Amino acid sequence: MSEITLVEAVNLALARAMSEDKDVLMLGEDIGVNGGVFRATNGLQARFGRERVIDTPLAEGG
Repeated sequence: MSEITLVEAVNLALARAMSEDKDVLMLGEDIGVNGGVFRATNGLQARFGRERVIDTPLAEGG
C-alpha cells in the first residue's frame, strides 16, 4: 500500500464525495483556483466547476 499525506487524503475524500453526490459543494476562502491554504482542494474547481467549488471573500471586518 502506498503512503499519502493527510492533505492528499483530504483532497481524495473531497473528490470522492463530490463525485458520488452532485449536491455536495464547497465554499471557502481561496479554495478554488489556489486550492486553499494547505492545497487540500487543489484541482477540485477545475474538475467539478466554479458552481460547486466556490471562492468566498475574506471578511475580517467582523
